[in-house]
Amino acid sequence: SSGAQSDVQVLRIIEGTLTAMGYRNALRAPSLPAHYDPAFVNTTADLDALVAGLRRSNSARLCLYGPPGTGKTAFAHHLGRVLDKPVLVRRASELLSSWVGGTEALIAEAFQRANDDGAILVIDEADGFLRDRTAAQQSWEVTQVNELLTQMESFDGIFVASTNLIDTLDAAALRRFDFKLKYDYLRPEQRRALVRKVAIDGTDSEQTVRAWQTLDRLTMLTPGDVANALRQCAVTGQAVTVPTLVALLQA
Repeated sequence: SSGAQSDVQVLRIIEGTLTAMGYRNALRAPSLPAHYDPAFVNTTADLDALVAGLRRSNSARLCLYGPPGTGKTAFAHHLGRVLDKPVLVRRASELLSSWVGGTEALIAEAFQRANDDGAILVIDEADGFLRDRTAAQQSWEVTQVNELLTQMESFDGIFVASTNLIDTLDAAALRRFDFKLKYDYLRPEQRRALVRKVAIDGTDSEQTVRAWQTLDRLTMLTPGDVANALRQCAVTGQAVTVPTLVALLQA
């Protein structure tokens, strides 16, 4: 609509003005895909109980770790939706500064903004700021970890750190998280259920039967892989059938 287009234009003008003034805005994170469902998260944690607890307390420090595409950041957006809170995402590239003390200032600004907005704060690729201090070669590596730990301690809201490299994290930092949730590749039944949910092909043709058999052999699939395959279908105009989707996943 013309109204929506005007809103987008105004938002772009405001963001451009803030950038010119030296403020660094977080990239607007993509909304959750229509097929998102916590049932397709492979973690040993009781997510329903966790969400219920967060609804009561409105405060926690979560470390989500595991392979890329397993739904770590998406779960943070899911939390925002069910708890009716904004979600502020900061990626490592947005927090790094070439100026002395600049990264620490950006970390502090992220926590302050989340506090002011009542937002869930997500730091993606947090291993870049929570690396083991015993292996630090530069003094600024230690000060960045210290700054993030200090901000975590004083933050009263919900803080989510996601990482693919938990083995590199500082031991003292790990102890400060209330929950450490491992995200893993989809289980066999999850793979089938997710493909069945997003594909339109319900036939039992020989090609479809073979596709299901192939899917059962793809043991390192993530919800992110399925989302990527769906985007490919949207670009090429292919119908999202089971054989087509499984072929893209296999590739």
